[in-house]
Amino acid sequence: MEAPAGTSLQEVSRRLKEMTVNIDSKGKNVVRAATAFAGFYVNEDYEQVYGSNYGTVNVELPEVNTRIFADYPKNDPIAHLDTMRKELTEYAHKNWGKQWVVRVRAESDGPPTGKDLTIRVMGVDTGKVDMLTRDIMNYMKTNEEYSEYLVDLRPDTGYPNRIVRFVPDEMRVSQYELTPRLVARMAGSILDGSLVGEFRADDEDIDLRMRVDQRFLRAPEDALSIPVIEEDMGSIRLGDLVKIETYTEPGQFNRFQGERAITLSANLKPGSPYSPPYIVNNVVEYYSTIRTKYTGATLNFAGEYESTQKSYSSLMFAFLIALLVIYMILATQFNSYVQPLIILSAVVFAFIGVVYGVFFTRTLFTINSFIATIGVTGVVVNDSLVLIAFLNNLSRDGMHRDEAVYEGVRMRLRPILLTTLTTTLGLLPMAIGIPYYSLNWGPMASTFVTGLCTATLLTLFIVPVLWHLFMGLQERLSKP
Repeated sequence: MEAPAGTSLQEVSRRLKEMTVNIDSKGKNVVRAATAFAGFYVNEDYEQVYGSNYGTVNVELPEVNTRIFADYPKNDPIAHLDTMRKELTEYAHKNWGKQWVVRVRAESDGPPTGKDLTIRVMGVDTGKVDMLTRDIMNYMKTNEEYSEYLVDLRPDTGYPNRIVRFVPDEMRVSQYELTPRLVARMAGSILDGSLVGEFRADDEDIDLRMRVDQRFLRAPEDALSIPVIEEDMGSIRLGDLVKIETYTEPGQFNRFQGERAITLSANLKPGSPYSPPYIVNNVVEYYSTIRTKYTGATLNFAGEYESTQKSYSSLMFAFLIALLVIYMILATQFNSYVQPLIILSAVVFAFIGVVYGVFFTRTLFTINSFIATIGVTGVVVNDSLVLIAFLNNLSRDGMHRDEAVYEGVRMRLRPILLTTLTTTLGLLPMAIGIPYYSLNWGPMASTFVTGLCTATLLTLFIVPVLWHLFMGLQERLSKP
């Protein structure tokens, strides 16, 4: 929970108590226990963010068999989070004002991952960075396609703070034979108290401060009427020595790579039909239409999108190096530059199966799917290698290439099919969701199964044909 800037810790504690009572009133079938903490909250990266206007309420759900949520008997925890988010936000806005922000999220497991969607607006022109941020944020909030699936879309600037500044009036300060530093110290002692001594306890020293009674200092501007010096002509008040200035400024300023940066972050509701890369690409397309209006500012992407792109790039780089190493080993083993290419053609067959598998199963191609594709490549390359080696042996024994193709496929059909069958049957329950479908491992298993089956069938038909054509071409070139 986040209160308006300047809210006292006591006020936040009182509101947290109200919120906790409201949550407990839902009943033991909805909430098992609720514990409130004032002065900080824990973000998605398990970092404690401190501030007098922050608060946290940890809610423990009851046992599964005792839950009665709004969607009973389904009792979907994700739907329950949406319901509680709506109810608590309405309660805070109705009773405390719309400046109070309530965020509801499930406790994360595993290492910190950050927000699902992170868009960083950065540049050398502070004004253009602010304007571009507001434009992008307004576009995402009003986007009819995916705006309803965005949760806690906000910038990292915090809420604007109201600054009250006391500026010593040099003419009046010199008139009373004072110094600006002394006047500033007087103003500070009125607002924060003046240190008058220490109290020595058993294990620590406690500062003793003399402060103005809060009944006479309900707002910073009330300090102007507080007497600070007594003279024969009367009291000199703080307002006689200083001028007051008020203005607002962002809650925090951030920089990235030496430039002013504002980060927009949001999570996606579970079950959202849109992925972070899709939304990022949509924002990039919109930015390309307005970029000329905001020279001096640009977009930079972080969070899950950035880490995913780095993972894809790293896997692609490692995959290409692996193929190059495999080709060099096969070229040395077969003493040929063409036969290793025939063997590696099975990689293309695996990609065909992966593409069709993702298309027909309507799943996302994730990092785990990419890892499964690399695994499929190893299996089908091995099948193709064994088949080509067997055909070469038959050809060296004097068998004609037509007969060698027929005999080689007949002899190697059983071990190749058994290898594919055992792997497919082992991953099939995970691929089709037995006993339930895993969003993390389901796409990986389905990718492996479809890629392996397609590559195996194409390897049995196309690889012998390619070998036959190459051997025929080699025979014609070897004749005088």
